[in-house]
Formats: sequence, structure tokens, C-alpha cells
Amino acid sequence: MSSIKLKHASGNSMSLSAPATNPASDLSLTLPTTIGSTRENLKVDGSGNLSFGNAYQFSSWYMPADYTPTAGEVVIPNWLESNADGYERLGTAPTISSGNWTMPSTGYWRVQLDIIYFHSSATNDSGCFQLRHSTDSGSNFNAFATTGFRIDGGLPSNVKFCWTVVGTFKVANASNSRLQTYGVGLDTSVGRVMGGTQAGADQGYCSSLHIEKMGDL
Repeated sequence: MSSIKLKHASGNSMSLSAPATNPASDLSLTLPTTIGSTRENLKVDGSGNLSFGNAYQFSSWYMPADYTPTAGEVVIPNWLESNADGYERLGTAPTISSGNWTMPSTGYWRVQLDIIYFHSSATNDSGCFQLRHSTDSGSNFNAFATTGFRIDGGLPSNVKFCWTVVGTFKVANASNSRLQTYGVGLDTSVGRVMGGTQAGADQGYCSSLHIEKMGDL
């Protein structure tokens, strides 16, 4: 079994050795053209080509101001990247335009939506919040995670609810994949999604969104 030995100037060495058992055919790995960046991993594309990248990425977002839905079924559009003390993004952040998110790379992505929903009058309303995914640049969306609710008429007025929606979706083509946060059955007269300053006094009333890449395809 042959090996490549790289010797250090002080005398010791490191070796790269062939597999312990004979492979079914000749194998080759092609090195990347860069040295990569901090915290990046060396990965292979299934064809023997090596590259550097972040297998795991993470970013957090918040709603900077209250959002009153304009229709019963509506995209929840207003998000900014977190400004909370100590927050650090890992990897490249998604981009958002008109409520449609574009992921920075292919892979398996996990999303957690925490909606603070204010309802001024208990009226037996029912509906749901959804995470929706499009594979055709936003022409058509399908829900991949849903949390439903019913606000019973016997509840007191001016109450705040926290609804959490969690789901995982696959991005096979980053250029035409889109993500939406969506509300169904929202009351345009007595309900609103709450936002705030995130790191200030309104932090506990602020809707938030967490997006993380779990792994490559």
C-alpha cells in the first residue's frame, strides 16, 4: 500500500495513504483552487472535486414594527437581520425582496418562525401561520409547515399569542428557490403581527425568524 509522505523541516512527517482495501476502480480527488476561509469545511461533490464551504449556516431575523395584515391570506413581508447584543451570523445570509426569501446555496434548510400575534377582540377567529416554498422563482408556493389557531370568543380582549412554526425544506436550485412566511385567516380589523426594536424594551413582543442550513445535498 503506497503513500505520499510530507516531511516537516524539523524531521517528522505526515502521510497520505491509499485505502486499506483495494477499491473497485481507480479513484481521484481534485484539490480546490483556493485555501478556503475561516470555519469552512473541505467537501466533495460526488465526482471527486473538492471545495471549501460552510455545510452549516445560521442567521436570525426580526420584525422591526407591527404589521397589520392587508388581507385574510397574506405574505408576512417585513424582516430585518437581528441587531440583538451578541448576535453573530454564521456563513452567508439569505436575501429578502417583497417577502420572498432566496437562500444563498443549495442544501437542506430549517426554519423556525415565532409570531407574536396581537388580537384586540376575541371573535372566534381561526386561521394558521405557514412556511411556504417555491421552486419556480415565486410563481407557485406550497406550505411545508403549518401551525393553526383558534381564538375563542370567551377570551379577554387585547391578548398576545405566540405561535411557532418549524419546518425543513430542500433547496435543489438556489436561483429559483423562494421561501415565504404566510398567514391564513388573519383578521384585518382586530389582529396584527407584533414587531419591536429586538434589543430594546420591546424584545419580548417581537416576532422573529431563524434560518439555518442543516447540510449540503
